[in-house]
Amino acid sequence: MKHNSLSWQLLRMGRAAGKRVGGGRARAVALLLATAVVALGLTSVVATYAAYDGIEQRTNARSVQFHDAHPDRPVAALAKPTFDEIGGRQFSLVYARPLSGHAPLPPGVDHWPAPGQALLSPELKRLLQEEGAPDRYGTVAGIIRNEGLASPGERYAYVNPTDRQLDKQRAFPIVGFGSGGMPTGDVRFIADRGKFLTALYLLLLPAAVLVIVAVRMGSAGRDKRTALVSALGGGWRHRALLNLGEAAVPVVSGAVLGTLPALAVQAIGDVRLPWINYWLSSSDLRQWWGAVAASGLAAAIGVLLLVCLVHRPAARRRSRSTRLSAGKTRALHWAAVACPILLFATVWGPAQLDPSHYADLRMKLYNAGVVAVMATLPCAVAVGAAALGPSLARWSRRTGDAGALISGRHTAAHPGVVARLVAGVSIALVLVSQVQLKNAQFGENAKAAQATADRVGHSVLLVNVTGDVPRKRLKDVLGHLPAGTEMFAVYRPKNPDASVPARIQGRCQALRTLQLPCSSQSTTVTSRSADQRLTETLRWVSPVIDRVEVQQAPPLPNDSSTAPERLVLVSANGQDLPQERIRQLLRDELPVAAAIADPPGAEWLVGAREAVAHGKWVVFFGVPGVLIVALAVALANLAEFLRFSRKVAPLSVLTGQRKIYYSTAAWALLGPLLASIVSSVIAASWLAAPQETPADGIELSNGVLATTAGALAVLALFTWWWGARAAVRQSREWRPYGE
Repeated sequence: MKHNSLSWQLLRMGRAAGKRVGGGRARAVALLLATAVVALGLTSVVATYAAYDGIEQRTNARSVQFHDAHPDRPVAALAKPTFDEIGGRQFSLVYARPLSGHAPLPPGVDHWPAPGQALLSPELKRLLQEEGAPDRYGTVAGIIRNEGLASPGERYAYVNPTDRQLDKQRAFPIVGFGSGGMPTGDVRFIADRGKFLTALYLLLLPAAVLVIVAVRMGSAGRDKRTALVSALGGGWRHRALLNLGEAAVPVVSGAVLGTLPALAVQAIGDVRLPWINYWLSSSDLRQWWGAVAASGLAAAIGVLLLVCLVHRPAARRRSRSTRLSAGKTRALHWAAVACPILLFATVWGPAQLDPSHYADLRMKLYNAGVVAVMATLPCAVAVGAAALGPSLARWSRRTGDAGALISGRHTAAHPGVVARLVAGVSIALVLVSQVQLKNAQFGENAKAAQATADRVGHSVLLVNVTGDVPRKRLKDVLGHLPAGTEMFAVYRPKNPDASVPARIQGRCQALRTLQLPCSSQSTTVTSRSADQRLTETLRWVSPVIDRVEVQQAPPLPNDSSTAPERLVLVSANGQDLPQERIRQLLRDELPVAAAIADPPGAEWLVGAREAVAHGKWVVFFGVPGVLIVALAVALANLAEFLRFSRKVAPLSVLTGQRKIYYSTAAWALLGPLLASIVSSVIAASWLAAPQETPADGIELSNGVLATTAGALAVLALFTWWWGARAAVRQSREWRPYGE
């Protein structure tokens, strides 16, 4: 009983000490936020595994099972999985014609639609309504339930084609849906789980930094308490109880707060993540409820263990000395000297290895160098600031700025303090730039396609005929193109020689629209004198761009056995063509997926937009990550500056001006932070050079770097104001105690 009473009393003493000690409330808030962020990061990892497992399970359940793979089962339907796009993003849909009323249904579907009808996912139905084309695939006969979708926000459809759309010769006989079939839907477009978890490091690593900062806030007074308890005969258990009593309430509250989002999704239902527009499935998370609860528990236990471990009693020999350690100062200077050497070695060294033989070694050396630069860059900034400290002090004598004098002397004497202050800024900028590079995928062809789209828009469309469509039927359908649409055909040369130009064949009106001569004889002309749309077309369909053969003739003559490489549609007035009307005409009147009309290079743009969508996850996790690091920097700076301001509190009495703290905070906080931002931007740009490959679209985004630097600069200003205000309030409470 007595033992339990002592334990309870120690817990209460720790709780009371946390309220009385200077900065106790700030540390409690920091611990709460740090634990909440760790719990949120761990539950995000759990949610990632839950989402991917759910996608895999539902995709397998609806996979199309072809008769060729299951010859012992009867044919249930004729199907043709294909693709379409909306809003610039590609998605899957399945055209299927059941052969009987008892054909097996895919998951999430209650009945087969009739010919000319479609079953849509809720998200696809919403997007089609926004585009004003709800009947793109026919009359909507129902909605696909969530159990039949990879995720609640997936765009997906089952379409029963009309008789005109159904080509029985090219449709695939299927026996049903289930495991072992061909997967369709989002699984073909989403990034793999490993890449997604890599993006989560942007949240988890800053969370770890925030935890360490929060645990060590106000450590000077806490270390004295630890030494006193040890001197009175207290052991590790007694010290742990005091620390737990002080930290338990904010840590447990933070763990609960961090797990609340996942618990809310489990209880309320599917949730759309902001900006990303991804729907998180509540049913997937409910299957992992135990892991979600364990994440919150692990966050609380981990932070509490760290609280106990970092406040151990000082070693006897070390505790006797109150002098600064020269060894630490020398180590800081050596790290500062090593920083530019490591930066140069990281940029230059791995590039000297042959990538065809040492690709893995190159990447390992590069990653190790990046980590080393991040570790030494704060030391370089700190030593630089310390070197400028005496000059700042001498300058202050001429100007009378007491704050500059105090900060200059303090910075020169304590470079380690500056290194701790700017460490978070350096980590944030370099980390964000590195992850952004690893997720940048906007290739050279996609850039060329975007440039073509910027120059000619939708005034030219390439019609790609993929199926064996009878020429007469194709001509009949193309005869119903909207008014003002001209058509010509591109015939590639039979000789594969890249110096032989392609042949343009069309009626006079189409040729004149392109500013080409109209003659029944084949004539070679330069494309520079023609309409720009011809040059843009040749970039994508011809081996030669500057020359072309021109002949006046029907684009699709009945007696020709040679099929054109591509049919091209251009607007007579140079304005954009009604692409959706043309695509709907081809969709309704030709067999499924037989022809499609797209701007030049559209296939590259679709893939690039998927890469851009994947990269948005980096921003989605990176912005909170930077803010978390920023919060850690602010808390660390505040704690350090309050500790420093307590030492100089008597100056407010001697000078009679408490505003001295604004000047002191400007030189001690704002100056080093801004210097760290500038140096980190330079280092991040240099470190990006070995990874940048413009031809593959891998380039450092100046926008991301500038936005991150700007956000940290704003935070530096806020930290300066907050620290100065807090120091002013603290100075009002100072009383002399024999200093």
